[in-house]
Amino acid sequence: MEAVIDKLNKAKSVAVLTHISEDPDALGSAFALCSALRKSGKTAVCYVSEKPREQHKFIGGDYEIYDKDKVYEHDLCVCVDCGDLKRLGDRVKLFKEIGNTANIDHHRTNTLFADANYVEGETSSTGEILFRIFERMKIELDSEIARYLYTAICSDTGCFKYSSVSPETFITASRLIGYDFDAALIARLLFDTDSLSAARFKADLMSNIESYADGRVTLTRMTADMYRRYGMPESEAPNGVEISRRIEGTEIAVCVKEKHDRIEVSLRSNGRADVSEIAGLFGGGGHRAAAGFKITGKTLDEAAEAVISACEKAAAEL
Repeated sequence: MEAVIDKLNKAKSVAVLTHISEDPDALGSAFALCSALRKSGKTAVCYVSEKPREQHKFIGGDYEIYDKDKVYEHDLCVCVDCGDLKRLGDRVKLFKEIGNTANIDHHRTNTLFADANYVEGETSSTGEILFRIFERMKIELDSEIARYLYTAICSDTGCFKYSSVSPETFITASRLIGYDFDAALIARLLFDTDSLSAARFKADLMSNIESYADGRVTLTRMTADMYRRYGMPESEAPNGVEISRRIEGTEIAVCVKEKHDRIEVSLRSNGRADVSEIAGLFGGGGHRAAAGFKITGKTLDEAAEAVISACEKAAAEL
């Protein structure tokens, strides 16, 4: 932690990056870090890979969309909630151009790719780690920073129901909700709000769940045809892996998603399996309970067959 804090203290202008397809932990953490650095008298900008999902616009708009043809002037680049350089996408160019780098993350498969790395693989979220960093730096929180951090923590803990939640997570959350923001509204927007088209998309996924390994492995498929049928951009599609994870008896939940140039695979464990090991077989990574990877050069059916084979082997060892 101290090496990262030293870089943050010495920097004057900071570029904050997070992983592609930014989720609420990534966005909340990045926005919180930018706000905290500005309170310390520094310049800070969050550069995202693309416009965040429509359902996440409530988190805030404190970002710029990265332009690889533009020249940026910063003396430090900090990556938050990003497990490896591949997850930066085009922004790896900015990371390398700045040269002075730090990495703050909670993925235990993190490759420690920066000059200074602070990774807590057993912590619930990057938001929880940042809370401790801000305390150590004696940065006084305000309602904006607290809301960003709470959003990050609430999201990555599934509203405090995942196994990564610790007593410290609840202590951190209890301190954050003492600030002036609507914690109940954040939870509702994260977990209990769908557009009509998203609800219909989910209904289709639910009606076509596949079961393998005597029910220990369940699978959902998102096809290009489904995106068209429900008028849903790929980036706005529902979280299909959570739908299969809820099925009784499931140990490993899988969602295979057809994108224009690749197949994206999400994995979830209900406790016994380590899905980061499965993801590692395909060049991916993540956490014991949540991981993912991409497959290129295969059809959706071919990718699903390969992933299910690996999951069945893992399930047989439980």
